[in-house]
Amino acid sequence: MKLHNILLTAMLTMGVSYADVQSNIAPSQLTAELHGSTGNVLPQIDNLISKIETIGYSTVAANKDIQVHYYNKFQEKTLETISFFGLVNKEALRPLLLKNPDFGAYAPYNFFAYKKLDATDDNNTWYGHLAPEIMLDIIGEKDADARKAFTEMVGSFDNLMAKEMKPTMSHKYEHTKPLPKNGLTRMVKKFEKPEDMETFVEDFVMEHDGRFSKHNFIIAGFIDFKFEYGDMDLEFDKYDAYWVSMLCHFEFSNSIFNRGVPEAGMFAPCSVYFYIPKGTNELHVGYSSVDNWINALNFVDQKRIDYMRAIDAEVVETFKEMGFEVVTLGKD
Repeated sequence: MKLHNILLTAMLTMGVSYADVQSNIAPSQLTAELHGSTGNVLPQIDNLISKIETIGYSTVAANKDIQVHYYNKFQEKTLETISFFGLVNKEALRPLLLKNPDFGAYAPYNFFAYKKLDATDDNNTWYGHLAPEIMLDIIGEKDADARKAFTEMVGSFDNLMAKEMKPTMSHKYEHTKPLPKNGLTRMVKKFEKPEDMETFVEDFVMEHDGRFSKHNFIIAGFIDFKFEYGDMDLEFDKYDAYWVSMLCHFEFSNSIFNRGVPEAGMFAPCSVYFYIPKGTNELHVGYSSVDNWINALNFVDQKRIDYMRAIDAEVVETFKEMGFEVVTLGKD
């Protein structure tokens, strides 16, 4: 909002009419609000995570102190700590996933925390997640009831976080660039119906993980919602299969989080969701495109943007190697 006001003042000073100013400057929208506490508070965050079951949450994965891996692999260290927690509320998510499979892009959603190594620059731990509104906009969910249910689900975690962490500061990240018209990359693959769906999924997951490993990606977490809801005796018959893999590329993430933009960790790891509509021979996959990172965090370095898009394109190419075709919903 500060940037918006500066531009507004400057253009008015130059004699541009207010109406013309408004047509040329997009209003700021909230990307995320990160909360802060002095010093390294990762132990307190661990304590917070230990209590999320009291509000129906669990973690798909807890990837802690990733700066150690960055240093071991790239001999770079600008962060004292950076950690990622994939959060799910399985019962609250079920009706949302049944309504719209694209909720899988944030099932789990990422809660993360980081602290810079240089305490003279910033001696605070910052923690939080993408604003629920931006997650909903990225998946293109327009139904008011679904948006309300998702926002309340995320809000229950935020209330617990505020109670347990008692943050002393906050920082809002806002963007003026519009999000991509189609915030998700979607693909589909047709297959011959197997005799045993469980074996088909297991074989696919093994092939998927192996192929992405060859492209220097790792799987940072995994959840099979079809299995989970079956184990909970909850109806999930809309799908013959539904699972989520959390995808990460260390070189990519190091080049951003460890080189000046640790707050971009709010977008990582990427939740890639897979589902087979009941009775069909179509395997669908979807995930949030990297253009959401670029626009929502106002990236301007073209060299960095080109690299980010190149890695994103590599994901698409890897899926194409596995027989997927891109689903085109309209031009951005």
